[in-house]
Amino acid sequence: MAISLFRTLILYVAIIAALRLMGKRQVGELEPSDLVVTILISELAAIPMQDVTVPLFAGVIPILTLISLEILISFLCLKNRRLRRLFNGRAAVIIRGGKLDRKKMADLRLTTDEVLEALRQNNIASPAEVKYGILEPNGQLSYVLYAQHRPVTASMLSLSPDEEGLPLIVISDGKLIRGNLRQLGLQASDIQSRLQKANIPSVSEVFLMTLDDCGNEFIQRKGVVQP
Repeated sequence: MAISLFRTLILYVAIIAALRLMGKRQVGELEPSDLVVTILISELAAIPMQDVTVPLFAGVIPILTLISLEILISFLCLKNRRLRRLFNGRAAVIIRGGKLDRKKMADLRLTTDEVLEALRQNNIASPAEVKYGILEPNGQLSYVLYAQHRPVTASMLSLSPDEEGLPLIVISDGKLIRGNLRQLGLQASDIQSRLQKANIPSVSEVFLMTLDDCGNEFIQRKGVVQP
């Protein structure tokens, strides 16, 4: 039992490290070659986990080989467009001028239900609203809407709203996140001054505080649910 647990922990750490080395995206956004490697890794890891008679290296070495191969292929794909298309495929336009491209859909074995579902997931009611719909190599649908169907922006209304930056957590459960303070170029005293303006006496009373580089802040005290 202890041996199985030990082997499982080793393989778990090895797989996590391997996937970190790959530096890839979420499962839903994997390219075809990435998905194949991920599936193979899971299969290779399962064998030594379940069968203690199989040497541990029988799982680790193939996993490291696959990861090395994937990193090499990824590097080569960065340098060679043809190789990138071979391994990852290419984008396909399946909607043009508000009309579904039946031939392209047939080539990709896509049904109208699948395309309409993808549109609904992007809050698009009808293909007529889409000037171009592109099926990306990772299976996601990207699109360009007709001008009259695009969301209204501030520039369309000749407005100049205040800028917003990337909110960083500066206080979490009563503790300062000093790394984020350094990114914002602030000191603990600057945060204390902001808390005093909000009538909060100390950092320990704050459950969450975020701040961006434009000065926009959010503060929630402990035990207080924001409306």
